[in-house]
Amino acid sequence: MDNRVSKATAAAVLNSLKGGVVPRVGLEYITVGRRSEVQALLQDVSIIENGGSAIRFIEGQYGSGKTFLLHALRNHVMEKNFVVTDVELSVDRRFVGNRGQGLATYRELIRNMAVSVRPDNGALILILDKWIGTVENQVIQKDGLTPGQEAFDLMVSKKIYEITSSMEERINGFDFGKVIATYYKGHRTGDMELQKNALRWLCGEYRTKTEAKNDLGVNLIVSDDNWYDFMKLFADFVVKAGYTGLYICIDEMATIYEIPSKVGRDYNYNKILSIYNDVLQGKAKNMGIIMSITKEALEDPVRGLYSFAPLRSRLKDDREEKKGVVMLRDMAAPVIKLFPLNPGEMYVLIEKLTQLHEVVYDYQARLEHDDFIYFLKTQYAKKQKAEDVTARDMIRNYITLLNLSQQYQNKPKEELLTV
Repeated sequence: MDNRVSKATAAAVLNSLKGGVVPRVGLEYITVGRRSEVQALLQDVSIIENGGSAIRFIEGQYGSGKTFLLHALRNHVMEKNFVVTDVELSVDRRFVGNRGQGLATYRELIRNMAVSVRPDNGALILILDKWIGTVENQVIQKDGLTPGQEAFDLMVSKKIYEITSSMEERINGFDFGKVIATYYKGHRTGDMELQKNALRWLCGEYRTKTEAKNDLGVNLIVSDDNWYDFMKLFADFVVKAGYTGLYICIDEMATIYEIPSKVGRDYNYNKILSIYNDVLQGKAKNMGIIMSITKEALEDPVRGLYSFAPLRSRLKDDREEKKGVVMLRDMAAPVIKLFPLNPGEMYVLIEKLTQLHEVVYDYQARLEHDDFIYFLKTQYAKKQKAEDVTARDMIRNYITLLNLSQQYQNKPKEELLTV
């Protein structure tokens, strides 16, 4: 184990995993396997860095590591100067809905914006202020002006206008640019109320166009119908603010599959289709989208994404699987299927968990190579098929074993291994 890992990070990793959730920090200390999948996703990142866009669906059973992969990629691109954001879909957060569920998803995405210096969430103000600071520094360095001079304010305002005006050709770009400029105006004049109103608008918190018109002079608000267009505008804006691009992680896509009404599901599938087409047609710039979904929620011909013919035709791999023949995986396909970690990878994983446990409790673990093997054999024996063993279950059971081994050091470990 890298001795640079802190006790706090090691504890956060183990506590999250024991609770059945993916940790936000320290993923690099427990990453195992997934080399092909990671390489494919990093190729997407390269495309986004160069002004393109990409969209992927990560398919796997519960506990297979979908969320882990999303978070690992999130942390990686954040270190590459991306703005990242994520949302976990739910009954109240979908792509579209008759009770504002699409707008709720947008609000969560804006709330969860993060950058390397603010990795958790709430980075929107930081992004806006960095943008203003960057423009001001350009004026200082290139024009030789200093803050406080009237000429300085005029030049900064001119450059701000040039940037916001360049967004006017995009859908809803005129109003977006105007509100961004209004935020700067509030910054320059010290009008906190004006800045607050601009933030409210950007966060999708205005309920009526009349209210937005009175406060900001714009005729548009974020809604269920147009929220995706605003995510594209943010992708454009963050690049102008000095970032590499915008990366969006969407978890728990199975929530859409669970909508009881076919009409409700199809509305959401149609929205997914429009986003998919938009990204692949190059209408989005510097933006990546990755979504996690279960096999059932994707492939069920009655309720899943494949029940919606236009999506099935775009996402389904129609190659026939021949019995006894391993089909070559196309890692450039829109759907990346996660297969269970093999026993060798599971071994490496529990070895890493052991090392983290030693860091947290400052002791020498009693469990060794033969104990790892015995534990793995026992876990696999409990399942009918090896693919039924998920990383989540394996991790939780092994952390319990580590805890017992550390807490009951007077008991033979052979006894603990059979608990």
